[in-house]
Amino acid sequence: MLRIIVAAVVAFSFASLDSADAASKRKRKKVRHIAPITVVPAPHARTPGPLWAAPGECYTDEGYGRYLPCGAGMDM
Repeated sequence: MLRIIVAAVVAFSFASLDSADAASKRKRKKVRHIAPITVVPAPHARTPGPLWAAPGECYTDEGYGRYLPCGAGMDM
């Protein structure tokens, strides 16, 4: 009688393995988060001088907010 009970328990334990098969389980999918790529424009190269001057004009800084055009030249 004991052998029949043990055989039944063993048979049921193998029968339950079919329901726990790895192929029937839900798999986790790996998710990769890719950082967004941003484009930052380079600042425009500007000649030193006042903010109100055109980009192609040349000025020298005389100090205290005074600017003198490069072509003005000072005669000594």
